[in-house]
Amino acid sequence: MGFFDLPAPLFAALDNLMSGLPAYPRLLIWAALTAVLSMALYWLCSKQDEVAEAKQRALDARRSMASYQGTEFDEMLPLAKESLVASGRHFVIVLWPALLSSLPALAIIVWVSNQFAFSLPQPGAYMHAHTEPDIPLADLSIVIQQPELAFMVEYPATGKSYDIVAANGEFLLTLPLSAPVPVVHKRQWWNWLIGNPNGYLPDENEIESIHFTLPAITYLRAGPGWVQGWEFSYFALLIIVSLTIKFAFRIH
Repeated sequence: MGFFDLPAPLFAALDNLMSGLPAYPRLLIWAALTAVLSMALYWLCSKQDEVAEAKQRALDARRSMASYQGTEFDEMLPLAKESLVASGRHFVIVLWPALLSSLPALAIIVWVSNQFAFSLPQPGAYMHAHTEPDIPLADLSIVIQQPELAFMVEYPATGKSYDIVAANGEFLLTLPLSAPVPVVHKRQWWNWLIGNPNGYLPDENEIESIHFTLPAITYLRAGPGWVQGWEFSYFALLIIVSLTIKFAFRIH
């Protein structure tokens, strides 16, 4: 479990409270909650009077530069310096509140991406799998090798499980998957931030990752493929709600 995965049990519990709703309304609720939480934390962490003052100073400096009609460099230089200093101060003042307020949002986004992008196969159904690099898996009755070193793996029936092993007999992972995440890989340095809920492949094995073709969840039936998944609806509503809060409550 990575740093951003620590609140995952809380998110799962909250999502269970909404289990009576279809997936799409729950996704939209999570987008709105992300926006509300981020904007509220930014407002709490930032000194709004200082931010407003720094913002106004930066705007005034840019207007002074834009309205300058002269051609003398010595006269232009102080205006340019003031504009840079004012903009830099405004950036520094809002930087840390923005970073701090983004941490809970990143945790929610990580959890949402794991829960709303794919679904697990039906028990007994077959799913496509391939390894990187292309290395055969063990010759098991549950794994059917295909010509291109791809595989059709039978998903375990309810209450059942089985191990997937490499051709040399080394253990790789156990099915069923813990979460609808389509890849299992070796542990990487960034997994201390974002973990893989399905675990990791053994470091000593030559297989770096196993990719499964899980059923992708489609939320919108119209438009190109990138519109139909969770990302478009989630981030579009997140931006709309964030901007609405910003202007409605005059957050700088």
